[in-house]
Amino acid sequence: MKGLKKYFRFIAGFMLISCSLVPDPAYTQEMFGATLGNYSGVNGLGLNPTSMLNSKAYLDINILALDEFIQNNYMYMAKEDYHFINFFKPGYQLPEHPEEYGTKTRNFYTYHNNHRANAYIQQRVNGPGVMFVYGDHAFALTTGARLIISAKGVPQEIANFAYLGLNYRPQHNINYKDARTFRIGQLTWGEIGLSYAYNFHSRNYTRISAGITIRRLFGYAALFLKSEDADYVVLDDSTISVHNFKGVMGYALPLDYDNNTFTNDNMIKGKGISGDVGITYTRLSSVYSKDFFTTPCSQIYDDYWYRISVALIDLGAIRFKTHAEKYAIDNRGSYWDDCNEFDFISFHHFMDTTSYRFYGDKNASYRASSFYMWLPAALSVQFDYHYLKHWYINTSLIYGFDLGPASVARPAELAIVPRYETRALEVSLPVSLYNWEKPRIGLAIRYYYLTMGTEKLGQFFNMSNFTGMDFYLAIHYFIDKGSCRDRKTKGCQEVDYKVRSIYR
Repeated sequence: MKGLKKYFRFIAGFMLISCSLVPDPAYTQEMFGATLGNYSGVNGLGLNPTSMLNSKAYLDINILALDEFIQNNYMYMAKEDYHFINFFKPGYQLPEHPEEYGTKTRNFYTYHNNHRANAYIQQRVNGPGVMFVYGDHAFALTTGARLIISAKGVPQEIANFAYLGLNYRPQHNINYKDARTFRIGQLTWGEIGLSYAYNFHSRNYTRISAGITIRRLFGYAALFLKSEDADYVVLDDSTISVHNFKGVMGYALPLDYDNNTFTNDNMIKGKGISGDVGITYTRLSSVYSKDFFTTPCSQIYDDYWYRISVALIDLGAIRFKTHAEKYAIDNRGSYWDDCNEFDFISFHHFMDTTSYRFYGDKNASYRASSFYMWLPAALSVQFDYHYLKHWYINTSLIYGFDLGPASVARPAELAIVPRYETRALEVSLPVSLYNWEKPRIGLAIRYYYLTMGTEKLGQFFNMSNFTGMDFYLAIHYFIDKGSCRDRKTKGCQEVDYKVRSIYR
């Protein structure tokens, strides 16, 4: 559908414009180089709201951060065709290859390994946010916008028909029965968040803290498809016999559904609430003693041997009820002939035809004028070990899970991240396993207030087939605990005591 392609191009433009209009704190899939360190500040909130209390800074102001992330396991660009620098050349066009079946050309090759297809695209544009730590308390205010497109568990034969077309003859006259659920989703939204964390237990070498983030969500666009059962045969390049199908679909898009033209009416199509909750256990490197500071900048930073953090993140949903439609097919069969002659001109044309084919009534599949779209919820776990004075080793697990039938799905990621950290320089080398199947090596560097990094260093070289990319950047300003000694402020700590640590 041409309108759908135009819509996704529009979304890309919208996110580029939002670089300057609707920013967000930098945490993503998963920006380990910008979120794990003791100078991560506002950026660390995405993994655990208690990260504020672990900060070496008492004040952090996020200025700008952005992330681009694309990854899939179904199609690829051959390493012989791929050079990262090509994407920046004026007029560059993707390579084209003739189809093995049919007369069209394609930009990408596809894997034929019977694995279910998964894909994840995330774009975040990040900006104004502030964090303030005062003793055992920490507060933050954040704003943001995000775009996520995900596909989870799509059977390879369906992916082949969607990308290569019904003329993919190796899959003709085979009765496919896909009883396992698969999902496709797209969600674009803005958010405003408040965070609070508190050290509720500090004694001897132990400190335990808890934190929470609450966000108000403003939904701009959403689309989802969930299939629970698909039993069908593609007889030839124009005929499909569906023995049974059970699934649900919904959308709330900036389009006129009768002609697929763009409309700016009702830009906010839904609202919602989301939250993060977390807890951290810290084993301090020296015995805890209460810090009787007189000004925020005179606070002492308590160093640690290790800390363990656990959080649930992105718990929430947006209820789309403006310009929203929801449809369902409940265990119905249908026969589709002359499919190659279909030319759908709008969403309503497509949905009316689908409903008529399954029910004999173009309105029978319509269910509601609203639906809930759930965020990519995840379990976030980190173990951070202070190995030597400026050297740390972190192990992180991000495990996504679905909270509802309509959602964008978050891939799992397991990472080991060694890092060198000082106030002026931080270097980390994330070694991660993406979605339990794809090992990656990344690199991130922070020089004072600027961080640049990637979790997929191999994308810059044509050492293997190209299946996705990742790049992030963050600019934030911070003021260290104990820093007011430099201004000789009354009551501040001496230089040797701004950090309480055995590593000094």
